[in-house]
Amino acid sequence: MTSLRDPRRYREQAAYFRELAATITDSRELRDSYLALSLEYERLARILEKSAASTVGETEQPSVYVGDGRQARSAEPG
Repeated sequence: MTSLRDPRRYREQAAYFRELAATITDSRELRDSYLALSLEYERLARILEKSAASTVGETEQPSVYVGDGRQARSAEPG
């Protein structure tokens, strides 16, 4: 089972709706609805990717470097 927070799941759904939209020739409204769904799934994927990136950034500890650029030790949070 794919996680609800996995952006790939939403990208796959977006691709699926784009494919459906491409097959619709007799209803402009239906085609536009599929394309709108595709855009919404893409938007969800971007939101999840940004959220994951900010979470990763928050969990990383800053490093302390000595004068010559070598990493001396990891800084302990305050």
